[in-house]
Amino acid sequence: MQLAIAGRNASIDAVNTLLNGGTLEIRTGAAAAIDSAPTGTVLATLNINATAFANASSGSAAANVIADVTATAAGTAGHYVAKNSVGNPERNGTAGTSGTDMILNTTTFGVGDDVSVTSWTYAQGTS
Repeated sequence: MQLAIAGRNASIDAVNTLLNGGTLEIRTGAAAAIDSAPTGTVLATLNINATAFANASSGSAAANVIADVTATAAGTAGHYVAKNSVGNPERNGTAGTSGTDMILNTTTFGVGDDVSVTSWTYAQGTS
């Protein structure tokens, strides 16, 4: 099965709207299965904008700017959990400074350190 770009874009936009007005937890360690309880220590919780992502184009969409926060715990970031506006996990993935699903300003945080999401893109392949 293959999905045309128009269908991919529609699917991405629909899934991304689930995160509108939600929260984003930066956590230590590896992510659990999305339908399991989240794992790791929460290092920081960021607020996702009322419009979480820009409209999809060519099968991907970039997150709108997420305001920086300060870390509330110390540790090494390994993954994120994105929750909807009522707190249910909708998406998780790897977090790091390169080659991960979400790009952060650093992965090692102390309490009070700035936490910044520098890049977060959601894409869907043709199949």
